[in-house]
Amino acid sequence: MSTDQGSGDHNRTTFAAHFGSAAMAPYGLFLLRVAIGIDWIVHAFLKTSRGMNTHEALLAKNGITPLLAWPTFSLEVMGGLAILLGWYTRQWAAFLLIFLGVVVWIKWPVGWTYSNPGGGWEYPLFWLIAQATLACAGGGAFALQRTTPPQI
Repeated sequence: MSTDQGSGDHNRTTFAAHFGSAAMAPYGLFLLRVAIGIDWIVHAFLKTSRGMNTHEALLAKNGITPLLAWPTFSLEVMGGLAILLGWYTRQWAAFLLIFLGVVVWIKWPVGWTYSNPGGGWEYPLFWLIAQATLACAGGGAFALQRTTPPQI
């Protein structure tokens, strides 16, 4: 066996030891938490950049009272910040699942593919599942409020 082959095996073993272990899971949850938190915040501020009347009209078109436009904006910003910072991550992620469920329900008649006119439910369902993962697993590393998952 040559020296190159031996070091290649060592590199694979080192990679597996670092990235294949459960010790890295909190950092993966941290990355997921940051992505989801930023997505909620950006999504909320898109409502104001387009004008809240556009969001009110979208709600009304889907049979939801337009009076919920500002409360949904506020909850998306607060929830996004809480998730981003890791403050009550599971609770905020679980609560905001309601919003994603409504989006999937509204997009259902459009079809699966998000590239369909009007956007399908593929992308919102992806975010719903990613956020459900966060609600189940918690905030991971660098969270303001750290919790340990229940032991089975």
